[in-house]
Order: sequence, then C-alpha cells, then structure tokens
Amino acid sequence: MRKQLLCPACGDLIAEAVHRRFPAMLTVRAPAGYEVMPRRSAALERELLAGSLPGDPDPDTLRDMLLRHHADLIYELTCPRGHVTYRAAPAVVQAIRSAPGAWAQLG
Repeated sequence: MRKQLLCPACGDLIAEAVHRRFPAMLTVRAPAGYEVMPRRSAALERELLAGSLPGDPDPDTLRDMLLRHHADLIYELTCPRGHVTYRAAPAVVQAIRSAPGAWAQLG
C-alpha cells in the first residue's frame, strides 16, 4: 500500500509511505527522495527536555504521544513550509490503511 502523507497544519505533501502487512514493513520517503529514518521515543524525549527539537512542538502533546508510544519508532516529518510533525509508526500505518484515496492526512 502506497500513500502520499499530507501535513496536518497546511495540507502540503510531507512524505510518501509504503506499508506492507506481511512481513511487516513501513518505509517513509521525504519529497526530496531520501528515506526518513525513525527514531526511538526515548531519544526524542531527551531532546524535548533539552529544548533541542526542530520546529515548535507543543511539549505536553508530544510528551503524551511519547508516553503512549514508548516502545514505538517515531517519524519526524518536515513540511516544505517549515512545519514539523512527529508521528509514531502505528499512527502512520493507521493513517495509510484508513485513507480511501492516494493521500493520507496525518491528523
């Protein structure tokens, strides 16, 4: 399954995601063509506490997401307009699977 991922703030294209159920695989590519590598939630939490995350994430919302997905990989997706979106791999897969067309809105 292949979908274009859209920025939740402005609707611009932020990535293309490919998901395969078996064996499980999720690949996310930026519009520039490079693969977006996910990171562990603990690393993002350390950067959040240090105040060194790119963009302007809401600390409480991001901390809640990191607690809910403490063992999951987190994708940092940057919009061409400068918006930065943080989503856990299960949330990306859910957006891909539930979107009816070629685009998936990350909400």
